[in-house]
Amino acid sequence: MSDRHLLKLTPGVRQQAHQWLDRALSLWQPGSPWVMELRSATRSDEQNAAMWSLLGQIQKQRPTHNGVQMTTETWKCLFLHALGHEMSFVPTLDGTSMLPLGLRSSKLTKREFSDLIEFILAWTAREGLTIQHFDAANDDQVQGRAA
Repeated sequence: MSDRHLLKLTPGVRQQAHQWLDRALSLWQPGSPWVMELRSATRSDEQNAAMWSLLGQIQKQRPTHNGVQMTTETWKCLFLHALGHEMSFVPTLDGTSMLPLGLRSSKLTKREFSDLIEFILAWTAREGLTIQHFDAANDDQVQGRAA
């Protein structure tokens, strides 16, 4: 048995999940710990694409924030921080830029990611920014129209 298994829980795989648990318990010995993790599914690829598209559109409309040159990654960290996720920035080894540390958006559940996207959309509306789409594949087309 491999040390790690991922099984999306659906009604059809209930028996398989039981078998895996029974197998892990049969292999368990004192002093040899095993961990069983049950958690909500993380964000979807569609949610991730929508977030990066939003961040790209924000960065193009607001390349600086409070005098700081912004990247899409920096915008992402600011929005995560605004939602209460712990984020910090440290200087890179060569001191030429800052590196964000903290929660990665890939670890957010689908619900948390939805909250993040809704927060970004509310912020852009308050700031008067224009969001034209939720698909990074359209970024070049939008940029071409704006040029």
